[in-house]
Amino acid sequence: MKAKRYQVLLSLLLSVFGQAAAGAYPEKNVEFIVGYPPGGGYSDWALAIAPFIEKHLPNKVNVVVRHMPGASSVIATNYLHKAKPDGYTIGIYEMAGLAVTQLAREVQYDLRQVTWLAGIAVDNRMALVSAKGPYKGIPDFKKQEKPEYLMATRGLSEINAILGAVTFAKLGVKWKPLNHDGASQALLSVIRGDADVNWSAYESVQQYIDNGDLRVVLYYDHKRHPKFPDVPIPSEVGMPELNGMSSPRLLGAPPRLPADIRTVLEQAVKQAVEDPAFHAVVKKMKKTPSYAGSQEVEKLVQDTFAAYQPYLDIVKRLVGEDKKK
Repeated sequence: MKAKRYQVLLSLLLSVFGQAAAGAYPEKNVEFIVGYPPGGGYSDWALAIAPFIEKHLPNKVNVVVRHMPGASSVIATNYLHKAKPDGYTIGIYEMAGLAVTQLAREVQYDLRQVTWLAGIAVDNRMALVSAKGPYKGIPDFKKQEKPEYLMATRGLSEINAILGAVTFAKLGVKWKPLNHDGASQALLSVIRGDADVNWSAYESVQQYIDNGDLRVVLYYDHKRHPKFPDVPIPSEVGMPELNGMSSPRLLGAPPRLPADIRTVLEQAVKQAVEDPAFHAVVKKMKKTPSYAGSQEVEKLVQDTFAAYQPYLDIVKRLVGEDKKK
């Protein structure tokens, strides 16, 4: 009888201690790393969702956004990768660009080891031309009516330039870059007619499309964009392997994050993305959230590496040329 009472008491104590241990996290503020300066898309998303992650964490702590710009988010990603896996450092990842950088050169991170928490949005890439220019669709470039088409870029190692280079390689099109310091300058050069084409993420260019300055000629996804039902996806112009070169916005933490802490963070992020108040915030920002669970994100990361691997020679060449400048 005493032995039975002892077992019951022990079970109760273990249960209490287990709940206390699980309820202890978080005990201090959580640092939310952004690899870009304030004012850009990744900063906007981080600042928008941080208060709602904070709201849905079990204890009253702050989720503090910290900008750590440089090297197309590589500096921030290196920092995240080496941070202590205790749940007090998380970040937002520009997965496509970081993946091709990892393929092209030595880095201190490995996206396949990141503790992925969720995807919060998908901001797919587009090929864009001037709405007043001569190009009506991406197949027009196959005519090669110029010795080399001018692609407006922000550097050759930037993901948009790499995607454009891969697309033109598949089409057999000759091109050269017209580099700019920022995205807006690159877009304006296409609008003015200084450059022929630009690759960008939709959220970054929607105002130029809506006001009639830019025309979308290719949209990267597995289905057409509902707002642009006449714009083809890569598979419809003979490049099915490029459909999956999308640009999800992912949240992650350092490798080897303990499972119990990961569960707390995953639940908080999911509740944040599904929070009606968060939807109201991003609607005002003219952005659209899209939740993906950690397992889906892990597969997405593997698929991205697989998608760019066949074009590793192009990636390495562009990254190498960019480093020479």
